[in-house]
Amino acid sequence: MANVRIWALEPLVPSIQNSIVQVGQGLAIISQTPWPVDGVFANDERFALDGPMAVSLFPHAAAFEQFAFTLETRIQAAISADAETLVRCRVQHQRLLVLAEEAQIATDDDARNRHFRRLAIATRQGLLETELPETLLNDAGQLPVRFYLRQQGETSPYAARRWSWQPADAVADLFDARDSSASLTEEEQSPLEDSGALVLLPSALVPRELQEIDPPDPEAAAPATTTIIPPLWQKYWQQCRTWPWPKIGALAASGLVAGILAYGVTRPCLVGSCPRRQTAHELSETALTRLDKTPTVSDVALAQGELLDAIQLLSAVPPWSRHYDAIQADLARYRSQLADLSWVMDAQDLAIQAANNSQDPPHPIPHWVEVHLLWQRAIATLQRVPDSSPLAALVQTKLSEYEANHQVIGDRIQAEKDAEANLNAALQAGQLASTRTETAVTLPAWELAQQDWQAAVNALRRIPQGTLAYEDAYPLQESYQRQLVTTRTRVNREKAGERTYSAAVAEAQLAQTAQRQSQWTVAVRHWRQAVNGVQQVPKETAHHSEAQVLLNVYQGSLERAEVNLRQAVALQTLEADLAQICPAGAALCTYTSINQQARITLLAPYDQGVMRSISPPTNRLAQPIEVVEQTHALVQGIMQLGNRSRLSIELYDSEGRFIAEYKPEYGGFMKR
Repeated sequence: MANVRIWALEPLVPSIQNSIVQVGQGLAIISQTPWPVDGVFANDERFALDGPMAVSLFPHAAAFEQFAFTLETRIQAAISADAETLVRCRVQHQRLLVLAEEAQIATDDDARNRHFRRLAIATRQGLLETELPETLLNDAGQLPVRFYLRQQGETSPYAARRWSWQPADAVADLFDARDSSASLTEEEQSPLEDSGALVLLPSALVPRELQEIDPPDPEAAAPATTTIIPPLWQKYWQQCRTWPWPKIGALAASGLVAGILAYGVTRPCLVGSCPRRQTAHELSETALTRLDKTPTVSDVALAQGELLDAIQLLSAVPPWSRHYDAIQADLARYRSQLADLSWVMDAQDLAIQAANNSQDPPHPIPHWVEVHLLWQRAIATLQRVPDSSPLAALVQTKLSEYEANHQVIGDRIQAEKDAEANLNAALQAGQLASTRTETAVTLPAWELAQQDWQAAVNALRRIPQGTLAYEDAYPLQESYQRQLVTTRTRVNREKAGERTYSAAVAEAQLAQTAQRQSQWTVAVRHWRQAVNGVQQVPKETAHHSEAQVLLNVYQGSLERAEVNLRQAVALQTLEADLAQICPAGAALCTYTSINQQARITLLAPYDQGVMRSISPPTNRLAQPIEVVEQTHALVQGIMQLGNRSRLSIELYDSEGRFIAEYKPEYGGFMKR
């Protein structure tokens, strides 16, 4: 069975003894009576007992226990920032005991004031949020509270304070100027001690009620087995028979009725008007005013506290008040406002978390997705506030702000995705461009490499600054740009080489066409341009080696075209030159020119003179001086004509026999 705690009142008659009974793993205080009973009731369970015994159960013990446990949890949560403080609560003799166990004690009044203030504020907040059993309040509608400070590991507190709390109370009255550093005396332990007074306790003194806050030691609190101390009930039965039971019953009933009447009369808003309604209304209006326009986080927190105060004020009005129905309507409205404000605060917390997580970008895409979801949750939380709520204007303002932030984060996620995709595309294009650069030889191959480098650079340029991919892309930009410039320069050289090479080949074709038409002047001009073209093809280009081969070919063709050009020019004046060598009526020689071939027939005795002049000296015969001089002039004229026209000239004698042929390329006469 679970651990069961059974609360019992002290015996009405001092002479009646109490017994401790172990029920399962729990303990019960049993009051011995002279009349028999048949069981114990605890937490809606019945435990049978042997013998004439009864249990005087405290009617409100379960409610007080639940109240103390809930309050203890909320006080502990309110001061959760201080992990070294442990809070315990207990209801004892119609008063609330709050014990704070601290790792470090407060050594002076200011420090103790700070500790008590923090504990009082947390207690007040917990009381506002916890349903308070009305039976705990005294006739003045107040809850007596005692605060204790104790160092962890010690059994005795070192400071204490008293406080009487009622709804809408402040905590300022807990900290007055009556602090004392004296030890706790018997007079100071009295219940008549002024509320708010500071008491320093000596280590040897532990208040009786404080001892009951600490959880009992199971091994020391009860025996190992279920045991009942046998009472001497017969003796008490004889004593009780002599008591005036009717008078005692009437007195008890009168006291009970008087207590009920006093409790009912002292409740608020019973007579006359109800100032609490106006105060609660003012608190609600103040809270709503704080939430106008653009409230800060502290404004929202203050508005929540004011609505809680308004609800707490009206919650104390009993059902028998004539203002009860109107107050219930007010409570419903204020609770609705508080619920709407809770949604706003929850959304605000999510927004703050999203804003904090957005700091110090860039972040990976999963991180931005989490931030995006936080804004989405904040928007969904705000949308739970109905349009009819007084907070609708605030909600619409926050919705616009949160939706804008949600869109910004969504755009940031897309930007990160695009940046990552562009980085991957740049890396792939750069790898392909590097491979093509290493193997490129022709102009098309270099152009493909240039296109890949350009694509890689363009992809890097599309990565915006501030993204996570930009940190990886920035070092690549300079390298890829340098490769692009180098490749573009090579492509331009290849294009220039190809243009020059193609132009030279075209000039050669035009020169060949002109040669076939015997247009030697045109042919020479085209051959010269062809030679110049192949000479201008840049080195280390695809056509450079081919251009070097064509250079030799084109130079030879140019030389032959120039010879043919001179011959053509010479043929144009050949008739006139031959007429000067063989003038009409001189009886020296005759001439003919057929197909660029000149033929001179020498007359006697000059034919013999020419033969002698071109023969070796040993074979020469003596001739008249006039014949020798004219023969010499004739030979010089033939040689000059041949050298000038670059044409061969054949010589024949008067009988038509071949004498010799002048070869300008050899500069002399040749015989067959």
